[in-house]
Amino acid sequence: MDIQAEKLQLVQAILNIEDIGLIKKVKKLLSKPTESHDWFDDLTEEQQQAVDEAIAELDRGEGIPHEEVMRRLGL
Repeated sequence: MDIQAEKLQLVQAILNIEDIGLIKKVKKLLSKPTESHDWFDDLTEEQQQAVDEAIAELDRGEGIPHEEVMRRLGL
């Protein structure tokens, strides 16, 4: 199949999408990444909150040092 036919099939598939979440993912996939793009922005709000809480725990000294984690895992 030639490239033009592939493109037409892709366009048809996109036109048939009814899921707005999937449309947003396709749009994001096709957009050019910027140099200032941050992976954090790709996380869900729940994931962002979990990361923020983990950072806050570390700031309060509640984290487990890497060496301790490795020891516990037997690595």
